[in-house]
Amino acid sequence: MSLYSFHRVLISAAILFDFFFTFWAVRQYRANGDVMDLVMGIGSSVFTIGLVAYLVYFNRNLTVHRHMIAARHMGNG
Repeated sequence: MSLYSFHRVLISAAILFDFFFTFWAVRQYRANGDVMDLVMGIGSSVFTIGLVAYLVYFNRNLTVHRHMIAARHMGNG
């Protein structure tokens, strides 16, 4: 497994974990009304959105980088 693939898997796992943590925190808020649970849920959802944006950015840059390398390789061959 390449380092890029491992990074994708790691970030995807973090997204899934954070996604489920968001729902758990909101459920806890509904059950007991503790505002701290709501704050954790909102903060976690913002963090999840940031991770998704980062993964999209990472994948786009990796694709562009690979196309540049392929074009450079084709020009030299």
